[in-house]
Amino acid sequence: TGAALFDQSTFGKIDVEGPDAGALLNRVCANQMDRKPGRAIYTAMLNETGGMEGDLTALRLAHDHYRLYVGTTAIRRDMAWLRRHLHDGEAVTLTDRTEDYAVLGLMGPRAGEIAEAVGAPSLNDLGYFTHGEAEIAGVVVRAARLSYVGEAGWEITCPAGSAEAVFDALAAAGAKPAGLFAQTAMRIEKKFLAYGHELDTDISP
Repeated sequence: TGAALFDQSTFGKIDVEGPDAGALLNRVCANQMDRKPGRAIYTAMLNETGGMEGDLTALRLAHDHYRLYVGTTAIRRDMAWLRRHLHDGEAVTLTDRTEDYAVLGLMGPRAGEIAEAVGAPSLNDLGYFTHGEAEIAGVVVRAARLSYVGEAGWEITCPAGSAEAVFDALAAAGAKPAGLFAQTAMRIEKKFLAYGHELDTDISP
């Protein structure tokens, strides 16, 4: 029992901005992307035969701004796929923000207690697959209520330069650092899929 702390900073992060951002993503993604700001959306991007070109989680930050979280090795491929499906004249900007932000996963039975302890009780008010801002160790973070390992908790995004302070605060409150092997074992146990393992361009939904 307790709470695990995962460093998920290697996830790729792509900002999709502009008046036509929603139209582009609704065209290339299998899920409904036209959700209210504050929602998190898991979706696949499919090719012409229905195979998985990629899977991602999108946070809708504003009506004209999404942030996509993609696999560690998928950043260039997913950027190229999105660019290839832009229509002439569409007002969309794609920006690789991978190096700008870090992502820490706080997950487990005591995750809510630890959020309280670090002065971010509002995280407990977030619904499943929603996101919102809070402050940890004096750093404004954005937390999404979802979990790649199946335990209750959040994926917490912060400026890369502030990640150590946020990590230290969560660890001091009782979160136990865990590695990628633990994360992989837990997501397999939960039957969550990963691109390059269970998912590829020949696998359909």
